[in-house]
Parts: sequence; structure tokens; C-alpha cells
Amino acid sequence: MSYRNCISNGIKEGLINEEQAAKQLELLEGLERTYKGQGMDPTEASKKAAKEAYEALKRDAIEKKRDLLLQKKVQDDATVRLKTYTNANGEVDYAKAGQSIYAMDNMSPDFNVEKLIDVEKHFIAKMAKDILYQLRMGLGGTRTKQQLATMKDMMREIFNPGSTTNKNAAMLAKAWKEISDHLRLRFNKFGGKIRTRIDWGMSQIHDTLLVRKVAVEEWIDFILPKLAIRKMIDESTGLPFNAATIRLALREVYESISTEGMASFKPKGTHLGIKLANRRLDHRFLAFNNADDWMAYQARFGVSDPFVNMMGHINGMTRDIALMRLLGPNPDAFHTWLKGMVRKQSKLDTVKEAQGTFKRKKMVMKWRSEDDRTASMLNTLDNLFAHHKNQLQRPVDGTWARTLASTRQILTSAQLGSAAIMALGDFNWSRITAKFNGLPAHRANRQSLKLLKELIKKDRSYAKLALRLGLIAEHWTTIAGVAARYSDVLDAPMWSKRVSDVVLRASGLSDLTQSGRWGFGMAAMGELADQVGKTFKQLDSKLQAMLKRYGINEGDWNIIRKTKLYDAGIDDVKFANKGMYFLRPDDIHARADLPDGLRDTLATKLMSMISTETEFAVPTSSAKGRVIATGKNQPGTLQGELLFSALMYKNFAITLGFTHLARGIQKNGAIGKLGYLSNVAITGAIMGALAYELKEISKGRDPTAASEMGFRYWLNALVHGGGMGIFGDLLYADTSEYQTGLAKSIAGPVVSLFSDIIKLTVGNAIQLAAGEKTNAGKEMADFVQNYTPGSSIWYLRLAFERFIIDTIQRMIDPEFDNRNRRNTKRWLKKGSQEYWWSPGEVLPSKLPELSNIMN
Repeated sequence: MSYRNCISNGIKEGLINEEQAAKQLELLEGLERTYKGQGMDPTEASKKAAKEAYEALKRDAIEKKRDLLLQKKVQDDATVRLKTYTNANGEVDYAKAGQSIYAMDNMSPDFNVEKLIDVEKHFIAKMAKDILYQLRMGLGGTRTKQQLATMKDMMREIFNPGSTTNKNAAMLAKAWKEISDHLRLRFNKFGGKIRTRIDWGMSQIHDTLLVRKVAVEEWIDFILPKLAIRKMIDESTGLPFNAATIRLALREVYESISTEGMASFKPKGTHLGIKLANRRLDHRFLAFNNADDWMAYQARFGVSDPFVNMMGHINGMTRDIALMRLLGPNPDAFHTWLKGMVRKQSKLDTVKEAQGTFKRKKMVMKWRSEDDRTASMLNTLDNLFAHHKNQLQRPVDGTWARTLASTRQILTSAQLGSAAIMALGDFNWSRITAKFNGLPAHRANRQSLKLLKELIKKDRSYAKLALRLGLIAEHWTTIAGVAARYSDVLDAPMWSKRVSDVVLRASGLSDLTQSGRWGFGMAAMGELADQVGKTFKQLDSKLQAMLKRYGINEGDWNIIRKTKLYDAGIDDVKFANKGMYFLRPDDIHARADLPDGLRDTLATKLMSMISTETEFAVPTSSAKGRVIATGKNQPGTLQGELLFSALMYKNFAITLGFTHLARGIQKNGAIGKLGYLSNVAITGAIMGALAYELKEISKGRDPTAASEMGFRYWLNALVHGGGMGIFGDLLYADTSEYQTGLAKSIAGPVVSLFSDIIKLTVGNAIQLAAGEKTNAGKEMADFVQNYTPGSSIWYLRLAFERFIIDTIQRMIDPEFDNRNRRNTKRWLKKGSQEYWWSPGEVLPSKLPELSNIMN
């Protein structure tokens, strides 16, 4: 009986379905053609093809069974989570439990996708320490000639080991091979199917817009000579391509890239998406002859910077690993199942609610039904899932999205130059977080100051130590990424990010943020190392509570504390004999005396705890905060772009709400809530007052006298402490200024920019045509002052205004001096602050009266 007859019988007997049969026939025919083309006897070719097709069918069956088992396991785990999760009121809450799978939740000790992504990056950090340190991005994403040369040699060593004489590049290439293989194994552990390829070098990042600009034949003609066809496998046969079949395959690749995968989309009644377990196979299809050919392709149709490509690969893989770890090989199927479970419970609760046997406690909207509450939370659940799949970041209209994204980056560079002053509040958030968790409050801040001093002096000993501890180096891997702390700026053209990055680094915001996050992580690991000699019950009660919040019980701690501590002096003599020991999650992960699953779970719990608490110590971003604020609005839509403008510079306040404020509200009892929230409010206001006074000094004004620090002052300080200084400044404005300023603040910087452009151009033209007096001179000077990149850097701002803006304004505005005198008098009437460097003065008339702020 022929294998074709076996396939037909298999359909009739229900052993395989029609889709499997069609795939088998396609594979069989492809293999037969290949073997016959190699000169094999037709009968022998058919036999060999049938054998290999059958083996492929068995492999597929085994993989399918494995996928089903993995998918069932994550659903079983999630079922337990849904039934056991309780909200702040002590109620079983399926909707909140579902959200806790995707985002940070103070009430859940279990893993969530948001933090698992960070955990997977932490596991990479130590392996990538040399790559990150040597190839890190400088000011504006620049690199030295030595870095560029090292990077090229490293790529050559990756594709062809031993092809250069650069031993350092060979070491970096080996590190990358270890990283990529680690990611492959982690991906496969949770359901992936990436097979090892010794000759694999680097994934490709295709720029869809660049690929679309050329015809398919031009693209094929460019890439084909650069491909090692003998290494590429025809998926229909499992064998290498020949000259004819490779062009057909490349045409499909071109269509897939240029249409973003839609060329192969087939509408069906039910669509749960491609399994994430299969998606990464596509990234290993193209095999290049060597590094130079790979770099030539990337320069023409992708991302020319290999380091950016590496970070993109790490970010993509860690995101996929985290999704598969909690949601299984098919996250789409899991998400559909999860929503069904939440809806089912909601309907049951709605019936009980109607019968008067169920009533959920609510702080707000107490009249809302359980059905409506669940519908709203399921919408957030959908948006969280889309956020983690990177769908919400994809532009609808690419041209508008890129234009406005670059506009936001330029606005960031012009207006966030003093954000480093606001970031001084991190020392307070770190103190509150450490105290809440039973950690020495001074230790993290002292460590942060050491790191900050080192980063300024360009000594990298502590930075290297942070990487060896598995702490992420955000400011070394991204350009202008720290802007997300305040503005949640989405991806933008590289040139605009470079401009923004220069300002953020020059202002000190990048170093303050990174040193704060590293400092807290190092302090936490150091304190845990100091406590390993104690049993769980001997630990400080607050430290016990922190461990329990992340699912680390007494048994877990007894295992964890037996892990060999890391001595920093082993790798750096600077730390030798100084008692610098750390309990690293990586060392738990490497223990050979523990089962694989147990060590992975314990290392993840510990790293998740450190990563999450670091988010409290130095608030930067919140997945739930972002999706609740923006919904499913995407870049390139009118609603999305207006919303992104309105939310600029408000992201820190949103993150603060989902960290410290949420933690305070969720504490037990009124006394517990009041104690935590009052601490946050009072100390936040004190740090806000400090930030406000430093801003005033940077504007040329003396600090506020103690006698003037009334209710309005402390309200302003509280607003500044919460990261909303943009609104705090309005408290000192006139009624008309307040209304105008409030409207602009709500609309956001992008809308304000276009409003100012219209006022400067069309508005003045209309006034001129009507014979009215214009303020073109002042408005032009104000425009330059408000929208020049770098103009708001706190230590340059005043000099820029006095030497450049005042000069321009005096030249084009005849009312400049008179207006300055009126404004100065009006300001003095509002309070006791005088100018130490008045507008219009070439040099300051005095030094700022710092005694005010000390009193």
C-alpha cells in the first residue's frame, strides 16, 4: 500500500484530519521532487520520502501533545489562582485575579507577566555584562571608533569563530552565543520549538517601510547573493533549497515582511492566532554567508547597529518567554479561556447580587452592578494582553505616528531638562520602600549616592558589580528610555531620540534614575545576604512580610539561605576584604543540588521581589497605569495622539498611584492606611518643596521665605512631590493665566506647541491685517525659550534665558524692559520672593538667598 493510500485511510478512520493530510501530501510531494532531482530512482525516492514524511507526522503529534499538556498546566494553575485570590476587601475576585496574571498586583504573591519580563532580563544581565559595558550607548546613542571596530569584529566572530585576531571580540561573541542559547532553551522550556543551529549568528530586524519601497525582485536580487542557501531549510521538504525553490521561498518572505504577515492570513470562523511557540522559528529561516553580508542587509533593509539588534532580540525573546511561562504555548487561547472563566463567575455573582445574597464592597461607584464592573475590568484585561503582545504600540498611520512621536521627543528635550530636580524625590521613595520591607533605609540611598558619584566620575566598578548581580542597565541599552518616567514617550525616529537622550543624560536624570534602581537592588541583595544566618521566624517581621508577599515561605527561605553568597571581591579587588556579600537569584538558579523546577521557581520569586520593590523605590512605569490611561488607543489615530499629548509629563504620577498609593489603600484597617498614606503625603510634600525651591533658584528667584509657606505653598509642594509640578506652578498664576495654563496643561505639550505655532503665525497675521498691535517679538522669544532642545537643563537654563532669550527679545520687542519691570513688580506682590538674577540683567545683581530654604 502506498503512503498516499495510508493518508486517505487515516482521514477515513479519524486518525488524522484533512489539514494534517494536506500537509503530509505537500511534504511527501516536495521530498519526492527533491530526491528525484538528486538523481535517485523514483521508487526509492518515494520510499524515502514516505518514511521521512511519516517521521515528521510523528514529531508533530508528539509536539502537539506536549503543547496540550503545557496549556492544560497553565490553565490549571490559573484556575487555582482565580479561586484563591482575594482583593483588598478580602473578597474572591476573579476579574482582579485575571489582571494580576498580566500586571503587578499588591494582593497577589504569584508571578505576573509584567515582572516576569524583567526577571528574564535579569537572568541575562550577568551573561551580558561585558557586552553591555563595552558596547554601551554614549551620549545620544553615540559610540567611539574603538567600540564600532570591536562591534564589527564581534559580529565576524559570531558568524565565523576565529575569523579575526581580536581576542576581546571573540570573548564578546562567545558571550552572545551563550545568551542566545540561554534564550532559546528558556523559550523551548515553556513550549517553544527552536532547534539548535551551531552556525546561527543573529536574528534579523526588517524595516517594513524600507522593504516596501523596493519591488520584490529587487529585494531578492539584493539578498540572495548574501545567503548561505546550503544552510537554509525548505519547510515543505525539510531539505536545503535549490536555485529554483529559493526564489519562490524568498518571494514569500518578502510578502510576509512587506505586509507585516498578512499575506499568509486566512480568515476563519474562529481565530486564536499563531502559537507563540511556533513564531520564533521564522526568525531563524534566513542564513547569511557571513557577518559582512548580514551587516550589509541590515544597513539597507533593517537596523544597522548590531547592538540595537541584540537588545531587540533579548527584549523580544524575554517578552515571549514570560508570556509562554504564564499563558502557555498559545497565549491567545489562554486569554480567551481566562476571559470566559471571569465572565462565568461574573454571571453567577450577578444572579446572587439580584437575589440579595451577594454585594461587593466598593469605594467608588457603589451603584455599579457586578456585570458592569466585570465588563470594565475585562476591557482592561484585553488591553493589558495587547500591551504585552506589543500591539498597542503599533501605529495605525505610520507617517502621523512617527511625526508626532518625534515631536514628543523634541518637546521632552526642550522641557524635561529640570526633571532631574524632581527625581531627587527618589531618595524618599527608596527610604519609604526600604522601611516598609524591613530593610535598612539608609543602605539603599548610600549605595545610590556611591553609584551616582561613580557614574559622574566615569569609574564603573559599582556599575559592573550591579550587572554581575543581575541588575538591568536600562540607560546602557536604550536611547532616551528614561523619558518614560515622566512622559511615557512611545517609540520614535532615531534622530529625535538622540536629541532627547543628550538632554536627559546631560541633565543628570538618566544617572539619577539608574543609580537609584541599582542602589536599591544592591542594598536588597546585600541585606538578604546579611540575614541568611537567621531562620525565617528570626527575621524582622517586616522582612518576613515582604518575603510572604512574593510567595517565599519558611521552607523556601530555608533553601534560599543555604545558597553560597557572592563575594564582590572575587571579581574586583576594589571590593576585596570589605565584607561585600550578596544573595543573588542567579546563584540559586545555578545550584546543582536542587531540581530544575524548584531552583527556577525560587530564583524567579526572589528576583521578582527585588524587581517589583525597585519599582516602588524608583517609580518608572506601570503597565496597568498605562493601559487604564490610554485604553486601546494606538499611535497614528486622532484619539490616540490627543491622549498621548494629554498624558505627557503625567506618567510618574500615574505610576505613583499604582505603587505607593495603591499599597497604602490596600493596607488593613484605617490606621494602617492612614499611617502609610500620611507618610507618603508628608515626606512627599517635603521633597516636593525642595524640588520647587530648587526650580525657583534655577529660574533666578530666591527661595520662598518661611513666613510665606502657607496652605497654598504646601499644596503646591504636595503636587510637586507627586510628579505633577506642571500643575503646581499654576497655583501661583493669575486667574486668566490659570485658566489658560490649566487648559494647556490638560491638553498637553503637543497641543500647546501647535497652539503656539498658530498664535505666532496665523494669529499675528490676523492682528496685523486688522491693524491691531501684535506681540510678535515677545511671542517669538517665548517660542524659542519654550521649544529649544536643552533650554530647560537646570544648570544652563538661566544663562540661556539671560544671555540669549533676553538679547533676542530686547532686539525685536520694544516693550521688553517695561514689561519686565511690570512682571517683576507683579511677582513681588504675590509673595516675598525676589529675583537674584532679574530678567534683562546681563549679570546677576546678587547671589540667591539660600538661608531661606535652610530655615
